[in-house]
Amino acid sequence: MRFWNLLLSIGLIVSAGLGLLVLSGGARSLTATPLEARLVVQDFPVPEEFGIDPERVAGFMAAQLSDRMDRDTAMRFTLDRGTIRKVQDIVLPRLMNVVVVQSMMRDIPELSAILDMGSFRRTVTGRITTTEAAEDVVLTVPGALLAEVDGKKVALGTARTGMQVLLLGDMPAGQAHDVRIWLGESALGDDLGLTMRIGAKAGVRGRVLIWGAQGWFGADLEALRWSRWLVGALLSGTLIFGLASLLLPLLTAQQARGRRKTLQT
Repeated sequence: MRFWNLLLSIGLIVSAGLGLLVLSGGARSLTATPLEARLVVQDFPVPEEFGIDPERVAGFMAAQLSDRMDRDTAMRFTLDRGTIRKVQDIVLPRLMNVVVVQSMMRDIPELSAILDMGSFRRTVTGRITTTEAAEDVVLTVPGALLAEVDGKKVALGTARTGMQVLLLGDMPAGQAHDVRIWLGESALGDDLGLTMRIGAKAGVRGRVLIWGAQGWFGADLEALRWSRWLVGALLSGTLIFGLASLLLPLLTAQQARGRRKTLQT
Protein backbone atom coordinates (compact mmCIF):
# COMPACT_ATOMS: atom_id res chain seq x y z
CA MET A 1 0.00 0.00 0.00
CA ARG A 2 1.35 3.40 -0.98
CA PHE A 3 2.38 5.82 1.74
CA TRP A 4 0.12 8.65 0.54
CA ASN A 5 -2.88 6.34 0.53
CA LEU A 6 -2.16 5.29 4.11
CA LEU A 7 -1.65 8.92 5.19
CA LEU A 8 -4.89 10.04 3.53
CA SER A 9 -6.87 7.23 5.11
CA ILE A 10 -5.54 7.98 8.59
CA GLY A 11 -6.29 11.69 8.12
CA LEU A 12 -9.87 10.94 7.06
CA ILE A 13 -10.41 8.61 10.00
CA VAL A 14 -9.03 11.04 12.57
CA SER A 15 -10.93 14.02 11.12
CA ALA A 16 -14.25 12.19 10.90
CA GLY A 17 -13.85 10.68 14.35
CA LEU A 18 -13.01 14.04 15.86
CA GLY A 19 -15.98 15.64 14.10
CA LEU A 20 -18.35 13.00 15.44
CA LEU A 21 -16.86 13.48 18.88
CA VAL A 22 -17.55 17.24 18.65
CA LEU A 23 -21.16 16.68 17.57
CA SER A 24 -21.77 14.20 20.36
CA GLY A 25 -20.37 16.59 22.99
CA GLY A 26 -17.44 14.41 23.95
CA ALA A 27 -14.67 16.58 22.49
CA ARG A 28 -14.90 19.15 25.29
CA SER A 29 -13.06 16.77 27.61
CA LEU A 30 -10.07 16.36 25.26
CA THR A 31 -8.45 19.70 26.13
CA ALA A 32 -10.06 20.25 29.53
CA THR A 33 -8.21 22.40 32.06
CA PRO A 34 -8.53 22.31 35.86
CA LEU A 35 -10.16 25.78 35.87
CA GLU A 36 -13.10 26.02 33.49
CA ALA A 37 -16.14 28.21 32.80
CA ARG A 38 -19.10 26.83 30.86
CA LEU A 39 -21.37 29.70 29.87
CA VAL A 40 -24.49 30.35 27.81
CA VAL A 41 -24.99 33.72 26.09
CA GLN A 42 -28.48 35.00 25.32
CA ASP A 43 -29.91 38.28 24.09
CA PHE A 44 -31.78 40.42 26.60
CA PRO A 45 -34.34 42.39 24.60
CA VAL A 46 -36.17 45.21 26.41
CA PRO A 47 -39.16 47.23 25.16
CA GLU A 48 -38.45 50.51 23.42
CA GLU A 49 -38.27 53.52 25.78
CA PHE A 50 -38.19 51.18 28.76
CA GLY A 51 -37.16 52.82 32.02
CA ILE A 52 -37.94 55.86 34.11
CA ASP A 53 -37.31 59.42 32.91
CA PRO A 54 -35.96 61.46 35.87
CA GLU A 55 -37.08 64.75 34.27
CA ARG A 56 -40.64 63.51 33.93
CA VAL A 57 -40.64 62.21 37.52
CA ALA A 58 -39.27 65.50 38.83
CA GLY A 59 -41.89 67.55 36.99
CA PHE A 60 -44.69 65.27 38.12
CA MET A 61 -43.63 65.38 41.79
CA ALA A 62 -43.22 69.17 41.75
CA ALA A 63 -46.65 69.64 40.17
CA GLN A 64 -48.28 67.26 42.64
CA LEU A 65 -46.71 68.96 45.66
CA SER A 66 -47.63 72.40 44.37
CA ASP A 67 -51.22 71.30 43.84
CA ARG A 68 -51.29 69.74 47.28
CA MET A 69 -50.16 73.01 48.85
CA ASP A 70 -52.99 74.85 47.11
CA ARG A 71 -55.60 72.36 48.33
CA ASP A 72 -54.25 71.63 51.82
CA THR A 73 -56.35 73.51 54.40
CA ALA A 74 -53.75 73.32 57.18
CA MET A 75 -51.09 74.95 54.99
CA ARG A 76 -53.43 77.74 53.92
CA PHE A 77 -54.15 78.60 57.55
CA THR A 78 -50.50 78.20 58.66
CA LEU A 79 -48.72 80.03 55.80
CA ASP A 80 -49.70 83.20 54.04
CA ARG A 81 -50.31 83.22 50.33
CA GLY A 82 -47.01 84.89 49.54
CA THR A 83 -45.00 82.24 51.40
CA ILE A 84 -46.88 79.44 49.65
CA ARG A 85 -46.19 81.04 46.28
CA LYS A 86 -42.46 81.33 47.06
CA VAL A 87 -42.34 77.66 48.06
CA GLN A 88 -44.08 76.72 44.82
CA ASP A 89 -41.97 78.91 42.56
CA ILE A 90 -38.55 78.70 44.24
CA VAL A 91 -38.25 75.86 46.76
CA LEU A 92 -40.01 73.02 44.94
CA PRO A 93 -38.18 73.47 41.58
CA ARG A 94 -34.84 73.42 43.43
CA LEU A 95 -35.72 70.33 45.46
CA MET A 96 -37.39 68.46 42.62
CA ASN A 97 -34.91 69.01 39.79
CA VAL A 98 -33.63 66.28 37.49
CA VAL A 99 -30.25 65.84 39.20
CA VAL A 100 -31.76 65.49 42.68
CA VAL A 101 -34.47 63.07 41.54
CA GLN A 102 -32.03 60.95 39.57
CA SER A 103 -29.74 60.72 42.60
CA MET A 104 -32.68 59.73 44.78
CA MET A 105 -33.72 57.03 42.31
CA ARG A 106 -30.19 55.63 42.25
CA ASP A 107 -30.19 55.47 46.05
CA ILE A 108 -33.33 53.28 46.05
CA PRO A 109 -32.21 49.70 45.15
CA GLU A 110 -35.50 48.74 43.47
CA LEU A 111 -35.61 51.86 41.28
CA SER A 112 -31.90 51.58 40.53
CA ALA A 113 -32.44 48.03 39.26
CA ILE A 114 -35.17 49.26 36.91
CA LEU A 115 -32.91 52.01 35.57
CA ASP A 116 -30.12 49.51 34.95
CA MET A 117 -32.48 47.03 33.28
CA GLY A 118 -33.06 49.44 30.41
CA SER A 119 -29.34 49.19 29.57
CA PHE A 120 -29.13 45.38 29.51
CA ARG A 121 -28.55 43.80 26.10
CA ARG A 122 -27.19 40.30 26.83
CA THR A 123 -27.04 37.78 29.66
CA VAL A 124 -24.31 35.28 30.41
CA THR A 125 -25.19 32.37 32.69
CA GLY A 126 -23.29 29.25 33.59
CA ARG A 127 -20.98 27.54 36.04
CA ILE A 128 -17.31 27.99 36.90
CA THR A 129 -15.52 24.92 38.29
CA THR A 130 -12.02 23.92 39.29
CA THR A 131 -10.51 20.54 40.03
CA GLU A 132 -7.45 22.10 41.66
CA ALA A 133 -7.10 24.85 44.26
CA ALA A 134 -6.86 28.30 42.63
CA GLU A 135 -6.19 31.70 44.18
CA ASP A 136 -7.72 35.01 43.08
CA VAL A 137 -9.83 33.61 40.25
CA VAL A 138 -10.87 36.30 37.75
CA LEU A 139 -13.25 36.17 34.77
CA THR A 140 -12.99 38.97 32.22
CA VAL A 141 -16.44 40.16 31.12
CA PRO A 142 -16.36 43.12 28.70
CA GLY A 143 -19.39 45.38 28.94
CA ALA A 144 -20.70 43.86 32.18
CA LEU A 145 -23.19 45.99 34.14
CA LEU A 146 -24.42 43.63 36.85
CA ALA A 147 -23.34 40.23 38.16
CA GLU A 148 -24.58 37.57 40.55
CA VAL A 149 -22.58 34.70 42.00
CA ASP A 150 -24.52 31.85 43.59
CA GLY A 151 -27.64 34.02 43.62
CA LYS A 152 -26.02 37.01 45.36
CA LYS A 153 -25.24 40.35 43.75
CA VAL A 154 -21.50 41.08 43.64
CA ALA A 155 -19.49 44.11 42.67
CA LEU A 156 -17.61 44.12 39.37
CA GLY A 157 -13.96 45.09 39.18
CA THR A 158 -11.95 46.81 36.46
CA ALA A 159 -8.71 45.54 34.97
CA ARG A 160 -5.77 47.78 34.09
CA THR A 161 -6.94 47.71 30.48
CA GLY A 162 -10.32 49.12 31.53
CA MET A 163 -12.20 45.86 30.94
CA GLN A 164 -14.76 44.75 33.49
CA VAL A 165 -13.86 41.63 35.49
CA LEU A 166 -15.72 39.33 37.85
CA LEU A 167 -13.67 38.65 40.98
CA LEU A 168 -14.34 35.15 42.34
CA GLY A 169 -11.59 35.02 44.96
CA ASP A 170 -9.97 31.80 46.09
CA MET A 171 -11.52 28.51 44.96
CA PRO A 172 -10.57 25.23 46.66
CA ALA A 173 -10.42 22.03 44.62
CA GLY A 174 -13.86 20.81 43.59
CA GLN A 175 -15.66 24.11 44.21
CA ALA A 176 -18.19 25.48 41.71
CA HIS A 177 -19.85 28.87 41.30
CA ASP A 178 -23.10 29.57 39.44
CA VAL A 179 -22.78 32.95 37.77
CA ARG A 180 -25.20 35.28 36.02
CA ILE A 181 -23.99 38.42 34.29
CA TRP A 182 -25.86 41.19 32.46
CA LEU A 183 -24.05 42.96 29.63
CA GLY A 184 -24.62 46.42 28.18
CA GLU A 185 -24.57 47.96 24.72
CA SER A 186 -20.78 47.89 24.45
CA ALA A 187 -20.76 44.08 24.55
CA LEU A 188 -22.80 43.70 21.36
CA GLY A 189 -19.82 44.28 19.10
CA ASP A 190 -17.49 41.91 20.94
CA ASP A 191 -16.81 38.28 20.15
CA LEU A 192 -17.19 36.96 23.67
CA GLY A 193 -15.45 33.74 22.71
CA LEU A 194 -12.27 35.78 22.26
CA THR A 195 -12.66 38.43 24.95
CA MET A 196 -13.90 36.37 27.90
CA ARG A 197 -11.00 34.72 29.70
CA ILE A 198 -10.59 33.08 33.08
CA GLY A 199 -7.44 32.82 35.12
CA ALA A 200 -5.98 32.79 38.60
CA LYS A 201 -2.91 33.79 40.54
CA ALA A 202 0.54 32.45 39.57
CA GLY A 203 -0.28 32.59 35.86
CA VAL A 204 -2.97 29.91 35.95
CA ARG A 205 -5.05 30.00 32.78
CA GLY A 206 -8.40 28.32 32.51
CA ARG A 207 -10.77 27.61 29.66
CA VAL A 208 -14.03 29.37 28.76
CA LEU A 209 -16.65 27.44 26.76
CA ILE A 210 -19.50 29.56 25.40
CA TRP A 211 -22.75 28.41 23.85
CA GLY A 212 -25.29 30.60 22.14
CA ALA A 213 -22.89 33.26 20.85
CA GLN A 214 -23.93 34.74 17.51
CA GLY A 215 -21.83 34.85 14.38
CA TRP A 216 -19.55 31.84 14.90
CA PHE A 217 -18.84 29.51 12.00
CA GLY A 218 -21.41 26.72 12.13
CA ALA A 219 -23.81 28.54 14.48
CA ASP A 220 -26.79 27.32 12.43
CA LEU A 221 -26.18 23.83 13.82
CA GLU A 222 -27.94 25.11 16.95
CA ALA A 223 -31.05 26.27 15.10
CA LEU A 224 -31.31 23.70 12.28
CA ARG A 225 -31.56 20.35 14.01
CA TRP A 226 -31.68 18.43 10.74
CA SER A 227 -28.29 19.88 9.80
CA ARG A 228 -26.70 18.05 12.73
CA TRP A 229 -27.91 14.74 11.35
CA LEU A 230 -26.66 15.72 7.90
CA VAL A 231 -23.19 16.61 9.18
CA GLY A 232 -23.17 13.47 11.34
CA ALA A 233 -24.10 11.31 8.35
CA LEU A 234 -21.39 12.91 6.21
CA LEU A 235 -18.80 12.37 8.92
CA SER A 236 -19.94 8.78 9.42
CA GLY A 237 -19.65 8.15 5.67
CA THR A 238 -16.19 9.70 5.64
CA LEU A 239 -15.19 7.56 8.60
CA ILE A 240 -16.42 4.38 6.90
CA PHE A 241 -14.70 5.35 3.66
CA GLY A 242 -11.46 6.04 5.48
CA LEU A 243 -11.58 2.71 7.29
CA ALA A 244 -12.42 0.89 4.07
CA SER A 245 -9.61 2.57 2.13
CA LEU A 246 -7.22 1.60 4.92
CA LEU A 247 -8.39 -1.98 5.50
CA LEU A 248 -9.11 -3.11 1.94
CA PRO A 249 -5.50 -2.77 0.72
CA LEU A 250 -4.35 -4.67 3.79
CA LEU A 251 -6.85 -7.45 3.16
CA THR A 252 -5.94 -7.53 -0.53
CA ALA A 253 -2.23 -7.76 0.29
CA GLN A 254 -2.91 -10.53 2.83
CA GLN A 255 -4.97 -12.49 0.31
CA ALA A 256 -2.23 -12.09 -2.30
CA ARG A 257 0.37 -13.44 0.12
CA GLY A 258 -1.92 -16.36 0.89
CA ARG A 259 -2.28 -17.20 -2.80
CA ARG A 260 1.48 -17.02 -3.33
CA LYS A 261 2.06 -19.43 -0.47
CA THR A 262 -0.53 -21.80 -1.91
CA LEU A 263 1.10 -21.73 -5.33
CA GLN A 264 4.54 -22.32 -3.81
CA THR A 265 3.33 -25.39 -1.96
